[in-house]
Amino acid sequence: MNELLTIQQEASAKLNIQRSQFYSHVFEVNSVQQAKEKIKAFSKSYNNATHVCWALRVIEKDLIELYSDGGEPSASAGFPILTVLRENNLVNLCCVVARYFGGVKLGIRGLIDAYSQATRLALKNTKIVKVVKLFEHIFVCRHDQIGELVSMIKKHGGKIEKIEQAEQSMVTIRALISQRIDGFCPQVSEKLVKVL
Repeated sequence: MNELLTIQQEASAKLNIQRSQFYSHVFEVNSVQQAKEKIKAFSKSYNNATHVCWALRVIEKDLIELYSDGGEPSASAGFPILTVLRENNLVNLCCVVARYFGGVKLGIRGLIDAYSQATRLALKNTKIVKVVKLFEHIFVCRHDQIGELVSMIKKHGGKIEKIEQAEQSMVTIRALISQRIDGFCPQVSEKLVKVL
């Protein structure tokens, strides 16, 4: 996979094509479940729309791509939205487009073009930023080991997110590091982080 990108913040756009109105919205998500909740909320906001179509690309353990044509002819709405997201190497985001039918049928080609254009317009209204994969490490150490641990994290180019009191004489340190460090037996998980 090429360089991964995402959006800096949510954005929306409006498009009119032959009296049909298209309202597009892009938002960042970290899971399919979160995306589905946001799609549901968006659908409620546009509950009288003729069609609500969407696509998402989310990295959980692997890249997940899903889309819905929302009642439009098969692959004429959701798939074109997904195609725009793919073309731009965008991940961890969802695009939803609500259409209010204006009385003029657009045909399959017209629908594909309209949903693609609506997606591009919403993306144009936000900044695209790079995403890097980092490892979130959770270290537990004694107070007298904090200095040594912080030096080791910095030596590996890591960034400390949080230091908290754990038990009586123990401290928990959360750090983002570009590689896995298992020497201190920390809890490690992968995390995608935006580079602003």
